[in-house]
Amino acid sequence: MQRTKITNHQLYSLTANGAFGGSVIVIASAMAVIAKQDAWISALLTPVIGMPVVWIYWYLGSQYPELTFVEIMKKIFGRWIGTVAAASYVFLCLNMACQLPWYVSNFLTTQALPETPPYAISFMFVTAVVIAVLYGIETIARASEIYIRFVLFLAVLAALLVSPNIKFENLQPVLENGMIPIFKGSYVLSCFIVFPIITIMMIYPANTDNVSEAKKSLFKGFLWAGFITFITTLMSTLILGSKITASSQYPTYLLAKEIRLGPIFTRLESIVAYTWTITQFMIGFLFFYAGATGLSQLIGLKDHKRIVMPLGLITLVMSGVVFPDVIYQASWVNVWLPYITTHGLILPLLLLLVHLIKKRMLKARY
Repeated sequence: MQRTKITNHQLYSLTANGAFGGSVIVIASAMAVIAKQDAWISALLTPVIGMPVVWIYWYLGSQYPELTFVEIMKKIFGRWIGTVAAASYVFLCLNMACQLPWYVSNFLTTQALPETPPYAISFMFVTAVVIAVLYGIETIARASEIYIRFVLFLAVLAALLVSPNIKFENLQPVLENGMIPIFKGSYVLSCFIVFPIITIMMIYPANTDNVSEAKKSLFKGFLWAGFITFITTLMSTLILGSKITASSQYPTYLLAKEIRLGPIFTRLESIVAYTWTITQFMIGFLFFYAGATGLSQLIGLKDHKRIVMPLGLITLVMSGVVFPDVIYQASWVNVWLPYITTHGLILPLLLLLVHLIKKRMLKARY
């Protein structure tokens, strides 16, 4: 089947946006709870830990350059086990596609647009994602090249504007509780910026025009996201302190409220809000696209666009009931960590192991 191809620079921008995703505005809080003032060390360590995981993604794709992740699972595991594993992966993607509109509507209604009905925001978000999927991967890949520059500019601008409020004593004492909390914080961060990159496997390698050069794009995009997340976590700790960061639902948004440049340049937290909304849209697109294309391949459709509209309606309805309240959503993190670890780490490791075993058995036979 002829598939739309994207450039490696577009793959880089999609990877960066997918990894950056929802971590920018909320993850500093979870890390501060675990690692306290050493949360920035966890953020610095995470890209190092995540590199082998991204390598596994690249290697699997390089061995099956014309297949999507669903097709790779069926190829390696066989028809029945592969179908079960693929169905679980598709359910993960569609489940997250239903959750992301809730996060956006909850943030905007509590912080920026309190009088706007949450369903109105969810409707606009889901509509944008559905339209993006209908336009195709090539269109959104081109848009991601613009988004990545826009996000970088806003992130650097926010960091520079808030830097006069830095208090280095907020980082002390360093390593007060040892390395264990730091590793735990790195694991939590990995569940938000490393393992979700598994959605890219529905684009890479099947839609990549140069698989041999894709390795550099995947690593570059991941490291870019890790750098921005590190800067965000570091600035939150430096300015707000670990206690305030840990107790805040949106510490990065609270951090932006500290921007003060005379009587004119104040209340520029909208910079963070716009940046986060763009990245949420991108990761929402990746999850929805992976779920829609994966489901179409499971049920034998030649074109995933036939089921995009029905899935969009289901996503919109589910976005309003997936989390009854904020307390329920906060408890979901305890489920999310093993859930995404299973699909983003354990499943690729099993695929790699079975592939290497089958490869060795084939060599031994001949």
